[in-house]
Amino acid sequence: MLIGKDFDKIEISIFGFDLVEPNAFIGDTIILIVALLLASKTKKIITSSEFFKNWRYFYLLFGFDMFLGGIGHLMFKYWDFNGKYLPWILGIFCVFFVERAMLSLLKSSSKVFWKNLSLCKLILALLLELGVFYAIDMSKDHSIGLRVPAINSAIGFIFSLVILGNKYRKEIDKNFIYMIYGVLLLIPSGLFISFKINIHPWFDKNDFGHLLLIIAMFLYFKAIKSYSKILVNK
Repeated sequence: MLIGKDFDKIEISIFGFDLVEPNAFIGDTIILIVALLLASKTKKIITSSEFFKNWRYFYLLFGFDMFLGGIGHLMFKYWDFNGKYLPWILGIFCVFFVERAMLSLLKSSSKVFWKNLSLCKLILALLLELGVFYAIDMSKDHSIGLRVPAINSAIGFIFSLVILGNKYRKEIDKNFIYMIYGVLLLIPSGLFISFKINIHPWFDKNDFGHLLLIIAMFLYFKAIKSYSKILVNK
């Protein structure tokens, strides 16, 4: 175990290609498989409501976003930071679909306002991220490119999954609490990344985060499925 610094990046050679961090690619591929499974399960729910459609869009986009990120890790020697730009941009859209899904259940005269604010936040985050790509040399510190998506995700998830999730837990279905659990589960991942806590070269801080993301996706789906049962019973 290493704390405070990272292991040397794992490098392998396959068919003449020098590949980097295959462990990250494996983790991202597993996330894609899980996301496709949950998207399929969400699609089978007998309803065409905005809530379920946007959660399905989230799972699909999130899965492919993470998979592209894994390829970006794998091909870093050839693509450099060019392989990271698209996954960071798509991550901003992933949060938007979660916000739209949760806001669709809001029974308030301010619903249109919050939807418009969510759209404005999406546009602002995209513009800021593009500004970072254009103005900042990330070869010195690539984590700068993650800051806008990370802040956007924190704001979006806290509002939509924690605040609205708690509201819906009281008003609609107690199992919306799993939305909150899913967000809280990501806190240890942030701590591992911030303090560079790496368990093993093949299971570093990012791989630990991947594991928590997979569990969080299942927790979100638990709340989604529970709400669908309430609709069927009604």
